Amino acid sequence: MNPELSCVDESGKAAVFGPLKDGFMFETSTGLSRMLLSSPTCPVLEALGKKLSFETAFGLNGRCWVHAAAPRIVIIVANALMNSETLSGTQQRIMVEKLLEKISD
Repeated sequence: MNPELSCVDESGKAAVFGPLKDGFMFETSTGLSRMLLSSPTCPVLEALGKKLSFETAFGLNGRCWVHAAAPRIVIIVANALMNSETLSGTQQRIMVEKLLEKISD
């Protein structure tokens, strides 16, 4: 059995990264995975990270993993990531702002 998502550094070595425990894994397009791994930081990740605490891992095969202290945060982050694929950077930031406004009510 091959791993669906393994955590390695930029040189392809496991380094100090460990197994991805708990959290939620889902599939996206490889294009979205590349966008989420891009540098500078993807706008949706940057906007979410300013207000929420969570961990992510992305594979070039389209697998994404999200972990947070509360299941509610995992769902919010996963949905925002999946919905960001066809949005521009500005649209991603606006989407996150509106999403965060709705959950703070």
